[in-house]
Amino acid sequence: MLGGINRSVFATADDELRPVMNGIYFDITTEDITMVASDGHKLVRCKTLAAKGNERAAFILPKKPATLLKNLLPKEQGTVTVEFDERNAVFMLEKYRMVCRLIEGRYPNYNSVIPQNNPHKVTVDRQQLVGALRRVSIFSSQASSLIKLRVQDNQIVISAQDIDFSTSAEETQVCQYAGAPMSIGFKSTFLIDILNNISADEVVIELADPSRAGVIIPVEQEENEDLLMLLMPMMLND
Repeated sequence: MLGGINRSVFATADDELRPVMNGIYFDITTEDITMVASDGHKLVRCKTLAAKGNERAAFILPKKPATLLKNLLPKEQGTVTVEFDERNAVFMLEKYRMVCRLIEGRYPNYNSVIPQNNPHKVTVDRQQLVGALRRVSIFSSQASSLIKLRVQDNQIVISAQDIDFSTSAEETQVCQYAGAPMSIGFKSTFLIDILNNISADEVVIELADPSRAGVIIPVEQEENEDLLMLLMPMMLND
């Protein structure tokens, strides 16, 4: 449960018009619990097989109590019991008991947003990619933070330019990719956020085309966990 909250709380929105997006959605079945967070640009879906419910149910936990739980759970050893109704949830830990108000409303169908057929699969070292993104993104437009990823023949070319200041940068990273050459644009800050919230050494970036979301999955999943992250692309000018 801690892993799911840790990995998803950063993707929650601050949207007054759509309050359901401002929390973590708990989708509970008798076999597992799926935690989902999205702000419309990025989405995190973390399925934990180590926790389950008595019956099919769901609730939306606001960002503030989720952050509190994120800080409390590392101090706890035992199991966490969650009881909830339509308005409130009670989290019972060994030393703490937290009662919070839930967000009322219907959460969007998150599975319909995740593209299923992604023929372009890029396997890359996560930390090396984060380092390259940080270096190159300094030269991106301050307004958009747009970076371009071009994948071809076992390499990924990361580039950015700021037309206002006439600056640009490009860096090439080694990756595993054997498909057709393809370019896609992302907001660098969002992509770095996503990669920093994955603990695996390597990630697979699954792409369909430049207008569809990129799916980012760790090569090695944590025990009893199924993690998937998604990032909407940005339009490239060229």
